[in-house]
Amino acid sequence: MNTRYIFPGLFCLVIGFLSPAVAQTSYDNWNFLIKAANGTMTDSLAILGIRSDATSGYDNGYDVPRPPRSPSGNYLEAYFPHSGGNYPVVLGSKYAVDYQDPADPAWNLSVEASSSGSITLSWDSSYVSSIEQRVQLFLFDNTSGSLTDMRLAGRYTFTYSAKRDFQIIGAVKINLHYLMEGFWNGTAQIEDTVRGYLASSTSPFALIDSSAVFLSGTGTAMLSFPHAASGSYYLMVRHRNHLEIWSAAPHSLVKGTTGISSYDFTTGSGTAFGANALKQVGSSYVAWGGDVNQDGVVDFLDRNLTWNNRTLNGYLSTDCNGDVVTDSNDYTIVLGNRLKIRQHP
Repeated sequence: MNTRYIFPGLFCLVIGFLSPAVAQTSYDNWNFLIKAANGTMTDSLAILGIRSDATSGYDNGYDVPRPPRSPSGNYLEAYFPHSGGNYPVVLGSKYAVDYQDPADPAWNLSVEASSSGSITLSWDSSYVSSIEQRVQLFLFDNTSGSLTDMRLAGRYTFTYSAKRDFQIIGAVKINLHYLMEGFWNGTAQIEDTVRGYLASSTSPFALIDSSAVFLSGTGTAMLSFPHAASGSYYLMVRHRNHLEIWSAAPHSLVKGTTGISSYDFTTGSGTAFGANALKQVGSSYVAWGGDVNQDGVVDFLDRNLTWNNRTLNGYLSTDCNGDVVTDSNDYTIVLGNRLKIRQHP
């Protein structure tokens, strides 16, 4: 592609060529448009994306500078600021199209307007959510500190008074494998929600961020922690009626848009902190069931709650085997695990 963008008509053709295609779902081959609108003007030039052959610097075939502002003096523009390195000085410091390599890139985005007031940034969140899940994109407002999940929300509105700077960043991500005694039959697991936490690696082991996920029938899901920085953390997992478990040791985790880590609690007792913190079922290791009130110990309180709810149907904490009814099967799990306690640093 020619990059000597001199005529506005040629610029428009380039933008049209780079519009996102529905089939682009691979983590290393996608792009989408971010629009800015303030009620009187709309800017539809800012496109970001990843290509497997792009770099973190200026790419002659991908990165496109913005055209000059209108001579009328009225303007609204969203752009990616770039200067230095191998970015050509002659092209200026404002780019309309910004492609990066797949190795955990982040984008700086700036918005400028000729008048103050409300501005909305918008994008196709359905397209963003169609990209491989390992790609996590969050719009961070440097002024307000707010973080918007670009997979879930398709817009962000703010009050403009001066140039506003944003970052499009990723998250700490962990592919989790976690099984629960009451829900696992040795082959498949009843699907349910669990919450993962990142905890500081040093005392008092404060919880830094959390992520709720719906586990698959194999006990897998991806945890995403957008508020956590790169660092060393314990991973802790909680379920509504199983004892919480912690990773055996802190792990070094990296925040990024595409990079991802994994943690598997099912392969051995040594994956969890403490002694006998997991129960072996066949060749798999699972979390102990029966902590109905989530106080960290399976005891008479859990037994009483389960007994009192016998014959009740529904999504209850006393349903320890996930069959949507509280009965003798759940009571048996609680009795069998009495005096089991959570173990943590």
